[in-house]
Amino acid sequence: MNLKYYRNIPLLYIYSTLIKRVSMPIIILYFLLNNLNFTQIGILAAVMAITQISLEIPGGIFADTHGKKLSLMLHSVFATLTMFFYFIGNSFVYFLIASVMYGIAGGFITGTRNALLYDSLTELNKASEFKKYNGRVLLYSHIINAGVLLMIPVIYNYNSKLPFLIGILFFIISLITALFFIEPPIQRIHKKSFSSYYKRFFESLKEIYVSKKLLLVLILSMIAAGFVYMSSEFIQPLLRISGLEIIYFGIIYALMRGITGLGGIVTHKIEKYFKLDYLLFIGAGIILISFVGFSYGVGLIIILSVLLIKLGEGFNRIVFEDEINKNIKSNNRTTILSVSSLSNSLLKALLVVIFGIVADIVGVQGIFIYVIILFLIVVALVLFFMRINIHKSKNIKYYNNKTKNSYG
Repeated sequence: MNLKYYRNIPLLYIYSTLIKRVSMPIIILYFLLNNLNFTQIGILAAVMAITQISLEIPGGIFADTHGKKLSLMLHSVFATLTMFFYFIGNSFVYFLIASVMYGIAGGFITGTRNALLYDSLTELNKASEFKKYNGRVLLYSHIINAGVLLMIPVIYNYNSKLPFLIGILFFIISLITALFFIEPPIQRIHKKSFSSYYKRFFESLKEIYVSKKLLLVLILSMIAAGFVYMSSEFIQPLLRISGLEIIYFGIIYALMRGITGLGGIVTHKIEKYFKLDYLLFIGAGIILISFVGFSYGVGLIIILSVLLIKLGEGFNRIVFEDEINKNIKSNNRTTILSVSSLSNSLLKALLVVIFGIVADIVGVQGIFIYVIILFLIVVALVLFFMRINIHKSKNIKYYNNKTKNSYG
């Protein structure tokens, strides 16, 4: 056991806190202040998403090939450039460049922190405690970020540029923090050619396909993340429907951060009492109850449902990240995690488009009736096939052991 890797754990707590977007509560107001219209704001969001999605898998391959420490450093560099262009910007062109920079930054971060934490715990013979430490990363980063988010609107009212200057400072400190990470051994590709990266990518796809449990967990993770993130796009309209005044939105967003972190740490606390099947049912149940509150709730019920789905987001994230990591047996960990993130992003985008169209017809609350139906169908199908696969694997293992004992 190499104790030097303990250093990565507190450094990941610090790094994960510093890279949270402090400008989130005021970024739309900032765009409007600089005379952007909603069509231009939509273009910026699309450019950022497309850039990140395009780099999800290449970024994962880069981390597995060149090192996760370097990837985290590059994320900080491009995120710093993002805040810089926001800071000096006063037109659509500046913000478009910032969107591209942030999309590139996202390509380097996807799955990288997760993989570095798991690899470090493996070196420490503590991989079985991944849920605990990953939950702490989520909790600490979200709680501290919640406190920062409470102050950002006040700072913005004083000086609209100041939040982005704070963002620059945070990302520069995150870059310095990343310098102190200790990289666990990686399988380096000596021949850095396109064919070698191509091979690594298809090796990752093959591993996902061959490991049926990994494939099913990735699919279920995609469904949970896709539905949760899709519903997040409707949180502000739902809060308006609840009657909450806009000046209190910052408090709700701070609570959302804190509760997401709480959901992560709760997962570790209860995992010893429940098997994976039951954890998955609990996670799905939290999401489903939230959807019911969105569809039929009024006033405080809607607000509580918003907070509940954030609890479910943190809970499910830790369950799935732990299970996915446990089932990855190769050195392509970050690549596989990037494939997972890409599939989550694609499903989210698809669901947002579909239910956005439906919302124009039946209203924001009305769409969640259809969301509930679709969610129940797809989750039931995946859980059914997962249970079949698990029982089949047990039967095969039993048969092999029985055969071995018969001839032994």
